[in-house]
Amino acid sequence: MKFKRISDFDTLYVQGNSDVAAVILHGYGASFNDLAPLHQYLDPDKRINWFFVDGPFSVDIGMGMTGKAWFPIDMVKLQMHIQAGKFEEVFYQTDPPGLKEVTLQITNYVRELKKDYKKVVLGGFSQGSMISTSIVLENKDLVDGLLLMSSTLYDYNRFEKSAENFKDLPIFQSHGMFDPVLPFNMSQKLYEILSSKSKDIHFESFEGGHEIPLPVINNAKNFLRKF
Repeated sequence: MKFKRISDFDTLYVQGNSDVAAVILHGYGASFNDLAPLHQYLDPDKRINWFFVDGPFSVDIGMGMTGKAWFPIDMVKLQMHIQAGKFEEVFYQTDPPGLKEVTLQITNYVRELKKDYKKVVLGGFSQGSMISTSIVLENKDLVDGLLLMSSTLYDYNRFEKSAENFKDLPIFQSHGMFDPVLPFNMSQKLYEILSSKSKDIHFESFEGGHEIPLPVINNAKNFLRKF
C-alpha cells in the first residue's frame, strides 16, 4: 500500500491489474486507514486499483484522540434528534453544511482518476457514502458504480430533482436494522428512490448496527466482480 497526494487529498493506494478504480471514503471520525484493509477481502484477485481517501477535516472523537471527517456534524444534536425520533429534521430537508463544497472537491478527484482508468466505482461508509450519492446527484455518468454502506437520505427535494442520474447505475447498499447513528428507516427511503431509477441495485440488510459485517463484505465482493 502506497501513500499518494491526489487532487489535494491524502490517499492510500493499492495497485491492481485492470482499468478499474475504486474510490473509498471513510466515515465520520475515522480515517483512510479505517477501511483500507477491506481491499484484501473485497478484491482477493487484486484486479482493482484501490484509492482510500482521507477526509479534509480533523474532529475530536474523545479521549484526546482525533479523526477525520468530510463535513462537520454536531453529533450531540444528531443523537438528541434520534432519541426523540426526529432524525428526519437533521438531514431530510437540507444538505448538511459543507457537503456541497466537498462534493465538488471529490468530483475533481474522480475526474483525475478517469483520465487513467476506464471505470470508477465510488463509495464508502456512513458519511463517506453520503458524499458518494451527492456526487452522482451533481454529475450524471461520472461514476460507473456505487458502494453504499450505512448510508442515509438527506435533502429529499434534491434527490427527487436529480434522481434520474441514478438511472441504470449499478448500486450496492447495506444497512444494519438496529443502526443507532443513521436509522434503518432512512436507508429504506434512500433505497426507494435509488431503486425507482436503477434496476441493478442490491439492498443488504442485516441484524446489526453501524458496521460492516462479514456477510456484507462477501456480497459487496460479488457486486464488484461485475466491473
